[in-house]
Amino acid sequence: MSEHNPGLLPAQQATLDVIRVPAEQRPSYPQRFAADLRDRAEDALTPMVDAARALDSRGMRVSKRDLAGVFGCEARYLAETDAPFEWSVPIARGTVLHKAVELTTHRDVPPTDAVDEAVQRLIDDDANLGGFLAGATQGERADLIANCVGLLTRFEETFPSMQRSWRPAAEVRARVQLCGGAFVLNGKYDLTLGSPAPVGDTEGNQRAGKVIIDLKTGSRMPTDPEDLRFYALVETLSIGVPPLGVGSFYVAEGRIEHETITAEVLDSALRRTVDGIGRLITLRAGGHEPRRVPGPPCRWCPIAADCSPGQEWLSDAED
Repeated sequence: MSEHNPGLLPAQQATLDVIRVPAEQRPSYPQRFAADLRDRAEDALTPMVDAARALDSRGMRVSKRDLAGVFGCEARYLAETDAPFEWSVPIARGTVLHKAVELTTHRDVPPTDAVDEAVQRLIDDDANLGGFLAGATQGERADLIANCVGLLTRFEETFPSMQRSWRPAAEVRARVQLCGGAFVLNGKYDLTLGSPAPVGDTEGNQRAGKVIIDLKTGSRMPTDPEDLRFYALVETLSIGVPPLGVGSFYVAEGRIEHETITAEVLDSALRRTVDGIGRLITLRAGGHEPRRVPGPPCRWCPIAADCSPGQEWLSDAED
């Protein structure tokens, strides 16, 4: 059983049931667990070091987006990587909401005030998004704020109020260097709750306690679970203790899809990451024609107009 609060709404209690597990039910890991995982990662990646360095002498950066791209439509991934990034209201919406959630983690702020403050802080602090927000039309700004207020209200109605004892943190960056910096795994967690703690035995075992959450303002994507398993791998390698669990919280649905992290899940994430890095090296080196995989992302793909499989999928989808 998780913590129970009779003052919570049913949706809030449902989320609480999966993100706050009693300490005695949390798994513990031996002191060498993460070190052994790192050794296995570096053993698997060492044969690729020279190829990675040839592509980028500073180290090959790998994110969840890179892995999702190389396991999906490679042509779209390359096109989006090469195209200059441009902010839009739908893209900015997620960042503004994340900032507003961050502002409400330690104080009680009405959604309208939190979103207004988030927008102003981003204008003041973020050179890229700040410039877009500052230059947005009055209509664009009003539409963005209204959407974010609605999403934040929905979030507060379906996500339990975060207690200080949970140690909530928003927009948490994590980085892992492997093989002397030839590979750099990057993560940015929307929200984390809890922290690991020593078991108190003579072996130095550590008990898992952190939950990593991605806040989703759009539709579900097939890669969502794999994205979070990658985060679990990054977290384990960076701090030395696996997270307790990971979850995608779909704000409009008010629902979390949660997965408990185990050694088997981390093994799977490690194998996928190593495989993905190998595919990325081959793709970026021009080792084969980029694979084209049509699907819903074709609707916003920058090369859809010149892609026969994409046009065929879009025509079928309209029919």
